Amino acid sequence: MSIGVHNIGQGCVTCLDYDEHYILTFPNGYGRQVNVLLGIFVCNALSILTVPWIELGGECSINCSKTGYNASIIFHTKPFYGGKKHRVTAEIFSPNDKKPFCSIEGEWNGVMYAKYTTGENAVFIDTKQMPTIKKKVRKLEDQEDFESRCLWKDVTYNLK
Repeated sequence: MSIGVHNIGQGCVTCLDYDEHYILTFPNGYGRQVNVLLGIFVCNALSILTVPWIELGGECSINCSKTGYNASIIFHTKPFYGGKKHRVTAEIFSPNDKKPFCSIEGEWNGVMYAKYTTGENAVFIDTKQMPTIKKKVRKLEDQEDFESRCLWKDVTYNLK
């Protein structure tokens, strides 16, 4: 049993200090449920324990038109038998190059490792060691009508 959300469209992240705009696509999201058999068939009855989890899956890209750098990212879904959850691989390309200068692999919610064409290997990021940073959001009364928090305020209120 699972439910999937297939994201369409793209996002834009702007680095103001460098006047760079990154266009990115998003992975699909899945709410999964694994059924683990605890017993054997007895009079057509079966004991099942469900263990839900969220996972990302699919291909994404990040492109910067100013620099020409781009990345191809694959979020791997867990196979039915064996395998790991939350796996991600990525390749980063210099402008006009067909071969990546850096490959990244690991878990998107854990540690990711980088392998460079120079032969250097390094920890790319360890999300478990990153500090939690409180997000900064403008007050509701300062937002435009179609900004997310203003637009969804009634839904948020009723969900709470």
